[in-house]
Amino acid sequence: MAERERRTIRRTKLTVIHRHRIGKRTFRRVSELVFVRGKPRAMLEWVNLGGVRSPLYIAELDAAKLRKAKNPPNTYFYDGLTVDPRFEDFSA
Repeated sequence: MAERERRTIRRTKLTVIHRHRIGKRTFRRVSELVFVRGKPRAMLEWVNLGGVRSPLYIAELDAAKLRKAKNPPNTYFYDGLTVDPRFEDFSA
């Protein structure tokens, strides 16, 4: 399989649909969902390091705002807002 094609393969079996903010813009986004020590995390971006895919940007999710979708399987909805850390204003 070509390297470019491998990047489109979803590595986790769970997805989360959530509202995501970048700067002043908010939109609906689908991300991969993982649980780390029982706490939900949305994987915003991955990096390939020597052929190993590693998370680069992660959004912590409030478990109380996470709900399982009836359809499609392995999908969750997040009722909160996630924020992209790369575009936050750190001057405040």
